[in-house]
Amino acid sequence: MTGLLVSCMMMAEMSPIYLETFNRCFDDEDENYGYTGGNDGQWGGDVAKAVVIYQDSPEWTFEYCNAGYKCLKVGTSKNQGKAVTPLIACKGEAVLTFRVAPWEGDSLFNVSINGGTTSDKTGFELKQHQWTDVTIRIADITSGIKITFSSLYKHRFFLDDVCVRPADPTAGVIRTLEGSSVDFGLMGRHYSASSRSLHVEGANLSSTISATLAEGEPELFQLSSSSLPAEGGELVISCKTGASTGSHGCYLYLRGKDKTTNEQVEKRVTIMMEVASLDLEGSGTKPDPYTCSDVILLANNEGTVWTGTRYWVTGYVIGSVKRYQDAYDGISMTDTLSLVLAKNPDETDDNKYVTVQISENARAALNVVDNPELIGKIIKVNGLLLNDKANPLYLGKPGVRDVRTDAHYVRPAKDGEEGIEWIDGKWNNGRKILLNGALIIELPDGAQYNATGARVR
Repeated sequence: MTGLLVSCMMMAEMSPIYLETFNRCFDDEDENYGYTGGNDGQWGGDVAKAVVIYQDSPEWTFEYCNAGYKCLKVGTSKNQGKAVTPLIACKGEAVLTFRVAPWEGDSLFNVSINGGTTSDKTGFELKQHQWTDVTIRIADITSGIKITFSSLYKHRFFLDDVCVRPADPTAGVIRTLEGSSVDFGLMGRHYSASSRSLHVEGANLSSTISATLAEGEPELFQLSSSSLPAEGGELVISCKTGASTGSHGCYLYLRGKDKTTNEQVEKRVTIMMEVASLDLEGSGTKPDPYTCSDVILLANNEGTVWTGTRYWVTGYVIGSVKRYQDAYDGISMTDTLSLVLAKNPDETDDNKYVTVQISENARAALNVVDNPELIGKIIKVNGLLLNDKANPLYLGKPGVRDVRTDAHYVRPAKDGEEGIEWIDGKWNNGRKILLNGALIIELPDGAQYNATGARVR
């Protein structure tokens, strides 16, 4: 097809100026969650329904777009779709490559470039049930380009691996392996990360790489260094506390000089911090754990940064959920790998469930098959609220992952065991006694409570 070229192998050696993979658009625990279509060989029907698009750079503009499987789906049957890249800093000439495939029964799409010119074809009719590699050469770039991918006549298509490289392999370039953005999130009252390491690479540069923050809210961010060697290095970006509710950000500019032309080479990185002002009942600490309501609220408001931070969560055990089946399909009492918690012991609204992943070394103590006495009792667990794809759901519900070892959970004591119990909204140590086979917590003032925290005397 004229104007539709297979990406040349010689481009593979050039460092990309910009790369968007959409590789975070998938859910490895529930294949029906919505991240389907495109790279899994499904081209139409009930696929590509995910409304949350995990792009590498947060500055894309989407109109009538959804996420497919590690790709983007543009357009609907009723509306013309559009996806616009961030401003990609470059000068002179560049090469744009991307992969595109049509929705079942559709075939037409268009590319437009703002900030440069091209003599290559920009409107295409695609072949069914396959990806096509497209290469477009762009000239007359003065400072940067924005690329718009749009459907024609309400046709739909899948988009993937959008890459911009310099046309000249000897041209100076700066790239960051972390993508085009650095994100800081705030989970309730806890920063998800206080610093991020950014790997910077320079090629064919004649001078050091300067690192500066643009105007915006730089008082919220600081850099470990204002310069890096011409070949690049590690730059640490720190996030300061004290931000007000909302989105805060500024640009990080990385600048150097082209070795041949002595012209300035620039890479712009977006720094964003999302601060959520949430009315939480707990703080996620062991003395003051999150409630199930807190976990649900955080799941609905969390940003996209994988934190690796562990939090304490408390709730009533109401059962388990079948493996590879989400909690929408009902509570099970036969699964040993998970728990379902709720704020109330008689909760029946599945929108108020929190799922818990029990790791192997905690299963003997926490699974409801071998520990039926846990049903209706309050426990406290310590785990991760996001997986490494920044997904707050576990088996289809807001979840707590990787609950493991005795140090990461507190459950009601069995007969003859010591434990920590829930009393008047707090976890306190008291004198543990058994009355008629039931565990009772007796406080120094003589008040007694049962294992669910109800006062019995």
